[in-house]
Amino acid sequence: MQVAIAAKRDEIDVNFWRAVLGYVPAADDNAVDPLGHGSTVWMQELNESKPLRHAMHIDVSVAREQAMVRLQAALAAGGRIVDDSHAPSHWRLADRAGNRVCIAAWPDGSTRRLSSGSE
Repeated sequence: MQVAIAAKRDEIDVNFWRAVLGYVPAADDNAVDPLGHGSTVWMQELNESKPLRHAMHIDVSVAREQAMVRLQAALAAGGRIVDDSHAPSHWRLADRAGNRVCIAAWPDGSTRRLSSGSE
């Protein structure tokens, strides 16, 4: 599966998406998971005559101790905070074109015990 993010030519922001996802380039217009677990993200040039509707929203979950690192990388890559009212649980960001993403911190610990199946 590949995620395509549409933006007008002067608003294509692949470096923001690489930073917020923790991805690396495979080509000039995309970002790939260096571990090979996640989908490729491709920046699709939007036809100038079509309006951008911002119907897409991605949630990126990271370990709590990595959330601020990921947030700072995304901001350094040109992103902006849209809503931080739930921080440090999660932040909503946008790229230059207004495409949205949430960086969500995993909770510290879990009250749910996973069964190994051998009990």
